[in-house]
Amino acid sequence: MTEAKLSYRRITEKIAGKLDLLEAYLFYCLALCSDCYTAISHIKQEKLAAFYGITKEEQIGKWLHKFEDMRLIKIHSNLIKGKYGTFSRYEYELDTEHYVLIGNTLYDEPISRELKGFLVLLKCKCLNGTNTCKYSQNMLAEELGLSASTISRYIKQATELGYVKKDKKGIHLLDKDIFLITSETQIAILKNVYPEILTDEDITRGYCC
Repeated sequence: MTEAKLSYRRITEKIAGKLDLLEAYLFYCLALCSDCYTAISHIKQEKLAAFYGITKEEQIGKWLHKFEDMRLIKIHSNLIKGKYGTFSRYEYELDTEHYVLIGNTLYDEPISRELKGFLVLLKCKCLNGTNTCKYSQNMLAEELGLSASTISRYIKQATELGYVKKDKKGIHLLDKDIFLITSETQIAILKNVYPEILTDEDITRGYCC
């Protein structure tokens, strides 16, 4: 029996304020192309560019090195001996500290890369374990390092498409299958008590709550 693959990826909250919308979406794509348990990827930049949806492989390389400079990933170069000689294989290890959980299906949503990146960043600024962001639009713009007009534009798009609603209590992500709700405090306690038998998948499925 093969081990089940997780239906979501851990995305570190640290990307908020460090990456723009397109970069945030690339980080999510890299996470999808990584091992769902170790957060390590061996994908080639050419394939990552195709998965992301552009042909400029060199742009992907620039963004990956920016991620490394921001300490969001570690890049390792390993020498591999093959049939036709020795070559370097790059390994990307993603930081997952202080993470949120985002479903794999966001990739297939029929919206722009920029809007997907915005939704990823918005999730990173939600209150722990919730899908609610308490920042005003101006404060959110400051937190994410984006212009107020950019925040306004993408909140409007997300609202019109049914991904977000805004009220007096804050900005709310609506799709709980994509933007998973967890209790980080409870996760930390339970994983410390049962580190060998309890996984994030168990908690997300509600086996322990």
